[in-house]
Amino acid sequence: MRYVLLLAVGISLFACTSPTNKTKTNTEEQPGKSAGLTEAQIFEKDIVLKAAQNSKGKNKVSDKYFLDGVDMYRNQKNPAKAIELFKQAIFEQPQARAYFELGNALADEESLSDAASAYQLAEALDYKPTSKVLYNLACVYSRAKDRKSAEYYLVSAIEFGYSNVKNIFADKDLEFLRSTEGFNMTVTTAISGATDPSKLQWNLFWHEFKPVAYPLVLDERYGDKLGEDYISYEYERFVAEMRDNEKFSREVGFEFYHVGLAKNSDSIKTLIYAVRNVIMGGTPPPEYYIVSYDGHGKLIDKLLIGGHKKLSEPFRVAKLSENGNIEVGLFTQVYKKNPEEEGYEDNELVENKFLNKEFYAIAGDGHFVKKDALLGMRF
Repeated sequence: MRYVLLLAVGISLFACTSPTNKTKTNTEEQPGKSAGLTEAQIFEKDIVLKAAQNSKGKNKVSDKYFLDGVDMYRNQKNPAKAIELFKQAIFEQPQARAYFELGNALADEESLSDAASAYQLAEALDYKPTSKVLYNLACVYSRAKDRKSAEYYLVSAIEFGYSNVKNIFADKDLEFLRSTEGFNMTVTTAISGATDPSKLQWNLFWHEFKPVAYPLVLDERYGDKLGEDYISYEYERFVAEMRDNEKFSREVGFEFYHVGLAKNSDSIKTLIYAVRNVIMGGTPPPEYYIVSYDGHGKLIDKLLIGGHKKLSEPFRVAKLSENGNIEVGLFTQVYKKNPEEEGYEDNELVENKFLNKEFYAIAGDGHFVKKDALLGMRF
C-alpha cells in the first residue's frame, strides 16, 4: 500500500518520528557497498525505492549498522546516536525495518516531520505489519495537533488490522486526537468496517490514495510525478477503465495510477486516478479522472478532468482547489507526427492552442456540478 506524506509539523513526539541523511557514492551491490543515497535523497520515495531495488540481497554492513542502532536505541536509550546508525544502515541498503526504527528514534528526538517521512518509506518498502506503521503515523500527527491527518492514519491502521482498542484510548501520543469531537464514533465505525470483507476491500482501495496537496494542477508535466504508484488490478471493481480495457493485455495495454484523495467524509470519498495508454509508443500524457464513491465503494459520479481519450477531443488541464472547485482548461494540441500512427516518442508538440474553460464544483452529495464560472479561480 502506498501512503504518501502529508504536511508535517515539527512538534514534540513520544512514539513516532523522522530521519536525516548521509551520503555515499558507490552503487555496487556487493556486501558493504553503499546504495548511493545522499542526505538530500533519504526521503525521496522514487529514489529510495530504486536504490532498494538495485541493492537486493544480504548486506552485512547494513545489517551491522542496523543491529548496532537497535542496541543503541533500545538498550542504551540513546536515540540521537541510534539515528545516525540507522541512517548508515539505510545508506548502505534501504530496508523497511531501518526506516521504521529510524522513525521511532526521530520521534523520541521530537523530530515529527522526519519521523513521518521515515514511517512513510518503511511502509513503501513493505514493512509488516502495515497497521503498525499507520498507527505510528497517527501518533505523529496527533502530537503535531494535525487532526485531519491523525484521524486518517488511525482509521487506516484499524482497517489494516490494528485491534488494540485499549491502547487507542490510553496512548499518550493520541491524547490530542481523543480530545476532538466525534473521536469515539470514528473509532467505532472504523472497527465495524474492518470486520466486513467487502467493506475491507473498499477500505484497502481508497486508503492507497494520499490526501491531495492543494492547489493541484493536472497538466502534461504532472505525468512525470506518477512514478510507479500503480493501482492493482485486484481493485478493478472500483476502476471502470480497467474493465473497459480488458481486451488489451494488462501487462502492456493500460497503466493506472493513484493521484490523490480529493475529499473525505464518512459517507463520501472523492478520488483522483490516472490512466495511461501504453500501447502507443513513447510516453503519452495520462487521462485524469475524479470519481466519487459512497461509503461502501459504490460509484456516485465520475468526470474526465485531464488529458483526452481521443486526439480529436480537446486536451484538458485541470486545476483543483481545497474548497472543491475544479477549473478545466480545454486546448487543441497538434503534434509534428500523428501520435495515433507514430506514437509520442521523438514527436514534438508544435501547437497547444487554448479553446475554453469549464468550471465544476464537488457537491455535498459527491456529484460534479458544472458552473458558469467560479469566483476566485484563475487558470
